[in-house]
Amino acid sequence: MGLKDMFINLMRKVDTGFDTEDYTYEQLKDMESKGFDVKELLEKFEKGENKNQLLDRIRYENVEMEKSKIPNPTDVNLLKPYMYSKIDINAELFKKSMSAPLMGKDKWLEKVKQGEVILSTVIQCAPQLWEVNEDVGYGMLVCALVEEGEHKNTPLFLKAVSALLNNFRDLEEDELPEGLSEQMIKLYYDLDNPDSTFDIKLDQSLLDAYNFEFDNKKVSSNDIRVATIGFSDNQNDKLPRKALGSDGLLPFIAFNDRNEFHVNNYKVVHGSLYSI
Repeated sequence: MGLKDMFINLMRKVDTGFDTEDYTYEQLKDMESKGFDVKELLEKFEKGENKNQLLDRIRYENVEMEKSKIPNPTDVNLLKPYMYSKIDINAELFKKSMSAPLMGKDKWLEKVKQGEVILSTVIQCAPQLWEVNEDVGYGMLVCALVEEGEHKNTPLFLKAVSALLNNFRDLEEDELPEGLSEQMIKLYYDLDNPDSTFDIKLDQSLLDAYNFEFDNKKVSSNDIRVATIGFSDNQNDKLPRKALGSDGLLPFIAFNDRNEFHVNNYKVVHGSLYSI
């Protein structure tokens, strides 16, 4: 083993704060040409298994990754005990996630008791909301959620919706599929407008344009809600490590008037309940 290869192995074994998987593919190819043994790292790239490649996919599909390589690891499946029943105001979920108002407490609690945990996926948001332990001041998110129907609270389905909407937003105007409804065309422009606010259901014209499937079945649904929500430090402080989970899944306690997607009606589930 040459000195160059010893250096690579040393960087892999010693916790220096540097990860050899942070080298780009081009950097690795250059190192290979200079005699470094980077075969294993190049193979990961070529298989799509480099750390950063996996992190790019973790919001859109299930991937296997070491917890230590995920910036903000979470597991919403830890919330399953709370997902299939009304809110118990004596449970940790309520105690950690919510606080009663000073006025009208009894009436408010009765509304909360009729609430439930609803999973969402973050389509896009203010960049600082991904940064661990950072204050945000105030920022906007676009979330997608399913509050009823067969795909309700299904993490992998929500990830597929996130992939769909991110791909849709990133199209050039002249690439827009034919047959989209006016509402879906408006959504395309709204997703690219940081000042837009909206609360809509995806319609079949968009799902059909992408031949959207889940579990090898065509999705026919009007239950996929896409909406903006404002986020301040008050909500951000409840997130895991004060940031969105790296997989983009964001659980809410939904109650009150759920016709309006607003922080008064959707409270963030405390991150300690699904952090890993």
